[in-house]
Amino acid sequence: MKPTKVLIVCSKTKVDLKPYHDYYKIGVERGCLDLIKAFNQIDLVCCDQDSLQDDELAFITSKAKTVLEISQVKDYIDGEIAIQEALKLKPTEIVLIAQGHRFDMQLSCLNFIYRYNVIFVNDHTYAYLLQPGMNEVVKKPDYRYFSLFALQPATITITNLKYNVENLTLVGLSANAISNEFVSATGNVNVLSGQVVAVYSK
Repeated sequence: MKPTKVLIVCSKTKVDLKPYHDYYKIGVERGCLDLIKAFNQIDLVCCDQDSLQDDELAFITSKAKTVLEISQVKDYIDGEIAIQEALKLKPTEIVLIAQGHRFDMQLSCLNFIYRYNVIFVNDHTYAYLLQPGMNEVVKKPDYRYFSLFALQPATITITNLKYNVENLTLVGLSANAISNEFVSATGNVNVLSGQVVAVYSK
């Protein structure tokens, strides 16, 4: 059986969804509309219906294999419930696409990267959790900056990038390893301790 990969779309986006055509697709609220536009079908819909009109919900439901109706009063936001549903499939990869102007929601997505090891993508960002030990990081087209964040203290060594450093200590959300840049096709980040998120920005 082919390993499962999951795509979760939580909002309208300009991200090209076509490369994810063979992923299991979960739509959250208005993200369902972009999934339908790209693929004409959704495997699972997770929503509390707080941002959809009745006709939009009916349309989404008609394109969904399964619909999970969620209460608007709950312990987890819709995106996290979608991640929890994805984890039941024991996937090898979860890609979460979400964006918007709310800073609290952006912080929640950072937490999801740490907690669930999801790949986070929006129109301007690509972020993922680095593995312990040596990581080769690859320059991505259209992204200029490369930043590193830790929620808890972590120690890293950076080589083959514009800014290089040995045994750098990152404390919670410190900004001393952000806005780095690639000088060649690849660089290296050695995670000596702790958990570290790599963030590509345009």
